[in-house]
Amino acid sequence: MNSPEAAPMNADFPFSKQSIATARGAFAIALVAIALAGFFTPLLVTQTYHLNLLLRGVQLAVAAVGLGFLMHQSGLVMIGASAYIGLPMYLVAIGSNLLHLGTAAAVAFALMCTLLFSVLSGALIIRAKPLPFAMISLALTQMLKTIASLPSLRPTLGGDDGLQVALTGDFFGMSPAVFYDPAHFWPLTWGTLCIVSLAAWAVGKSRLGIIQRAIKANEERMAFAGFNTYAPRLAGFVLACFFMAVAGILMVLNTAFASPEVLDFIGGNNALPAMLLGGTANVFGPVLGALFFTWMQDYFAAAGDLDLLMGLSVVIVLSICPKGVIGLLVGAFGGLKLQIREKR
Repeated sequence: MNSPEAAPMNADFPFSKQSIATARGAFAIALVAIALAGFFTPLLVTQTYHLNLLLRGVQLAVAAVGLGFLMHQSGLVMIGASAYIGLPMYLVAIGSNLLHLGTAAAVAFALMCTLLFSVLSGALIIRAKPLPFAMISLALTQMLKTIASLPSLRPTLGGDDGLQVALTGDFFGMSPAVFYDPAHFWPLTWGTLCIVSLAAWAVGKSRLGIIQRAIKANEERMAFAGFNTYAPRLAGFVLACFFMAVAGILMVLNTAFASPEVLDFIGGNNALPAMLLGGTANVFGPVLGALFFTWMQDYFAAAGDLDLLMGLSVVIVLSICPKGVIGLLVGAFGGLKLQIREKR
């Protein structure tokens, strides 16, 4: 006689816990395979123009992951995200041009200063409700843009013309001469995206991430239960800003140029619509959104009327998928899991 464990769960829906675990393992292996295969993209995409386009998309994806992390964990939309992307770009320029630091030292200097700025600014604005928080972050961005454009600081920051960065010294074994080559710069950019995405996923699954989402759901109840609701929100804000700063570092190394347009809400805030297009259900949403957004920018720029067509496209996509593309996929997968539970 067959044991109960050997009997099928359901004739119409023969999925077991073991088969589901196997599927999850196969999915994890597929993700690792995609991450490793991504390093060989220059072998497949040989045209410099298309590889540069992918490079821009991946750099934007790093910033979008940070922005999506903050929204998913704390429910905060940072309209002024470009402040934490453009600031490290200028700090690398200052470290290289004025302090005569090597590339690695200039990057470390920029990251530490941006981290300090995010702690100080976050300590002031993280208590605000979502709408005031969004507006204050926008004000910070415009403040930095105004400072970068001041005529009195033109000899130092380049004014409206921007600032050329004189990079010197190696960075992860690469000389500044190869930073402009997308084939050589791709492994660093792709590897950074993989690390940032893994870090965002790991924090989201950790106890800190669970507390952050609980605070987002009901801050008053968490405070009544004895939890510190301020420190976890600040930690999430600082980590998100660090991810965005890493994106700014990649951009300035690749272009050796810092411009006040990056600090502008209109010109430099592409991470926000990219994140909204992809969704924040998990770390894959902002990545997909950034790649899709970069492709749309290139396609519509060639067709003319970039701003009009981009705006219409974003509105249409978000009307169809209010939670982004990944939200639509997660919703479909969630319905499948519900069916599995009901069939059991």
